[in-house]
Amino acid sequence: MSMWLALVKIDPAMLSAVRERPELTGALFFEDDVPEPLVSGVHPTGDCFHYDYRLLSDMAEGRSEAEEGTPKWHTAYPWLARATGENCSTVEGSELGYGPAHFLTPHEVGQVAAGLAGEHWTSRASAPHWDAEAEDRDFDDIVPFFARAAAEGKAILGGVY
Repeated sequence: MSMWLALVKIDPAMLSAVRERPELTGALFFEDDVPEPLVSGVHPTGDCFHYDYRLLSDMAEGRSEAEEGTPKWHTAYPWLARATGENCSTVEGSELGYGPAHFLTPHEVGQVAAGLAGEHWTSRASAPHWDAEAEDRDFDDIVPFFARAAAEGKAILGGVY
């Protein structure tokens, strides 16, 4: 069984709509793992980040053990934990498989983007660039994804399914 982290950057107005109508989360996450552009106004590749949550967790745990002496990466790297849904607000009434959708406001997205960069979760080569056309994502893409969302004033809606 796999677990996928799904993140989508959305306009604050869309976040308000999703919070009022949690059933909209399905249109943002489950149509062949990309949103329905005509329904959501979200670009299927440029506005989305999908990554194997178990692989992400394993990499973070290994790094945490090596650098911090503990496998508890959620504590050692609070910004990565926040980026993946820890200590985030949730969309009441939504269900994505492993719990409700979580969200970050545009202000929180900016904080997380800076925090991820401070925790060094990217290579120097990928740090400044978010490739909106790439369909395959690497773990390193999480930092430029958040940086781009912050620069655009977007909120982020996410979950694990």
